[in-house]
Amino acid sequence: MTDLQAFRHLYVHVPFCKHKCGYCDFNAYAGMDRLMPDYVDALERELRFAHERYAFQQLETVYLGGGTPSLLPADLMSRLLGFIRRTFNVASDAEVTLEANPGSTDEARVAAWLDGGVNRLSLGVQGFDPRALAVLERKTDAAQATRAFNLAREMGMSNVSIDLIYAVPYQSLETWLVTLRRAIALDPDHISTYCLSFEEGTLLHRRRAEGRVPEVETDLQWDQLDAACTELESAGFRRYEVSNWSRPGFESRHNQAYWRCRPVYGAGAGAHSYATNGAQAWRWWNVARPREYIAAAPSPRADGEELDARKAAAESLMLGLRTVDGATAPPGFEGELARLQRAGLVQRVNGRVLPTRRGLDLHNQIALAVL
Repeated sequence: MTDLQAFRHLYVHVPFCKHKCGYCDFNAYAGMDRLMPDYVDALERELRFAHERYAFQQLETVYLGGGTPSLLPADLMSRLLGFIRRTFNVASDAEVTLEANPGSTDEARVAAWLDGGVNRLSLGVQGFDPRALAVLERKTDAAQATRAFNLAREMGMSNVSIDLIYAVPYQSLETWLVTLRRAIALDPDHISTYCLSFEEGTLLHRRRAEGRVPEVETDLQWDQLDAACTELESAGFRRYEVSNWSRPGFESRHNQAYWRCRPVYGAGAGAHSYATNGAQAWRWWNVARPREYIAAAPSPRADGEELDARKAAAESLMLGLRTVDGATAPPGFEGELARLQRAGLVQRVNGRVLPTRRGLDLHNQIALAVL
């Protein structure tokens, strides 16, 4: 890997959770809180090493994801945020996002986040309906989510996003509409709506296989997605990506870096990095388990791959077509794009390829065709 473009985006993975939800297949671990101080030590070692090894320009975005980053005690999070700012040149207007669970959003933590430069909170609400939350094994409820959101707002968090999940077993169109309307009533700046997927290896996947939770009818999934489009657009939100809606100017800048295939350095257990030098690209990832990561830092890389020009272009096209802005068509994909256009999934506008509403809803078909 030579002459890589400099990194302007930083992702930091915090893998700790109070409880691993039944649907979750992220690199997250419950019951490991005692490792937190050693883990922050290891993160600092990796970040220092990365800063010495790779070219970094002024950081435009920093994203702390998980797991549940909000679980870190206020003093540890203050220390980590301070280290990042001392080690890297973070732009004064950088978007600094922290993922939070309502149950670990309290006054001391929010104060530490704000003092450390966090200016965007991504709140994992997932739903307001007790039955849907029970199926998802969420340990928070609607009242706790509302309190957490209001606390963040009252303390000065000016950019707050809410995550919601639909197509949950036992979730009706009516209860989903109530969830959407309760989320909108909080007046967030950004809402993500994710269709529940039953990932192999998760508890929810096993329960469905055993017949302990029902299948969700395809027609109901489409009705719930259509309801999200109607309700959110009526409330002034714009769907700018397959699963993401925002007020004007509140699109996630960090996630847009991924969809535009910008170089992103990923630190932490299981974190992925993506780098380019033009036509070629490289991806590598760290060891996943926290104890192994701590032992391996400052150089915790597990493996990686080189993407040739064709594969890099295909990924760039596929990810670009997740967004309403689309992508410039790279050479060599005329046949694939013509088939997608005939299927009504993409359209050509001013030299760009844009997904249609149908293309956004059926992006998996675009991905299969392009990749």
